[in-house]
Amino acid sequence: MLGGLEIHPAIVHFPIALTAVGALFAVLYLLMRLEWIRWFAPVLLSLALLGAVAAYFSGESAKDRAEKLGVPEAAIDQHEETGIWGLGVTGLACLLSWATHVRRRGVLISAAVAVVAAGLFLWNGHLGGQLVFVHGAGKVSAPAASGAPRTR
Repeated sequence: MLGGLEIHPAIVHFPIALTAVGALFAVLYLLMRLEWIRWFAPVLLSLALLGAVAAYFSGESAKDRAEKLGVPEAAIDQHEETGIWGLGVTGLACLLSWATHVRRRGVLISAAVAVVAAGLFLWNGHLGGQLVFVHGAGKVSAPAASGAPRTR
């Protein structure tokens, strides 16, 4: 939480989208081998990895709030574990994409790992959505009332 503002829901969309688009460009480069496509996957996956690290740490602060709201610990743990796996696989995809894009060898493995990373983050996004919409992790509590009704 940053000054009372929950930032995890805002941050998580970046690694999900960047990993998915990075994986798409990894597959496009695998299929087309066009020079202008070559740099997209490494750059996008690098940005996704940075976003995933930020999402992990913001999720750690959101976890306490979700537990206080009565969200089942097993659901929170599953979301966290999938996020850690996604973070690790995205790191591997990032490294492989940088290692293979210059020599153009191993692009198939790099693209496959990027697709797995995207799948993990998409699944984790689904799990996070369940935390919010099924278990109520996104509940916003009203500010403490002072006793008198608020006027505009």
